[in-house]
Amino acid sequence: MLNRIWSNLKKHAVPVLLGYFSFDSWLQSRREQFRDKYLEEANKNGVLKEQASQQAAAKADHATTMLQNKLKIASDNLDTANLAVNEHSKRISDLSSQLVSGNLSDLEVEALKPHLEYSQYMQKGALQLQAQYIKELQDLSSSNDSDILKSDFSEFFNNWADACKDYISILSSEQMIILFNISGYITLIMIMTSITTILIGQDLINYFQLELKYPKLAKYIKFQLTLRKYSLRFYIVYFYFSILILISVNIFMFSYDFFLSL
Repeated sequence: MLNRIWSNLKKHAVPVLLGYFSFDSWLQSRREQFRDKYLEEANKNGVLKEQASQQAAAKADHATTMLQNKLKIASDNLDTANLAVNEHSKRISDLSSQLVSGNLSDLEVEALKPHLEYSQYMQKGALQLQAQYIKELQDLSSSNDSDILKSDFSEFFNNWADACKDYISILSSEQMIILFNISGYITLIMIMTSITTILIGQDLINYFQLELKYPKLAKYIKFQLTLRKYSLRFYIVYFYFSILILISVNIFMFSYDFFLSL
């Protein structure tokens, strides 16, 4: 993993002079740069020397971890873009070879042209993404601005998605079914909570006769009652649909294991 990130950095971002360094040594040098910068800021703010050193070290470790995570995401994205570019380039080469071979009829040539145009369009998009991720790697590897390392929602989402993917990838089929069933039960509980809330709200409106007590709000109350009625129907249908999905998936997995054993 680290070797792949370092390979992308050396190829697209890090200067050639750093080619003989390892990723760990390069990352350590960035940690030292961050520490010196934070230490200088702490000294300017009048923080005591020992406390400033501890704060700078802690902030530098956090910033280095953030940098490594961002580099991993950018490197993964670049690898995906490179793969897409190669696939589309190969597809374009194959289609072009077929078109210039002279072995196709006019109808076959006309049928292949849209595929070639589509592949060229997709290659263009992949090249744009490739350039974008290369620039991102360059910015991350060269910038000393700590603001670029601050966490944001997109990074949190990406890290969370990667963690979920890594966790799911190590689960067995039985554990996957258990996880799916737990998610299904949570969904059913949420649906039942919504249905209960709607029914209680309708009973309270009828019990306190709010339409009679507040005639000015009668139209709004009637609108809410109508909306709740349709919402209730939706949640009931959603409830039975979720149950059918749960039953179907469990039957499928049971049958799948059974047929594999035959």
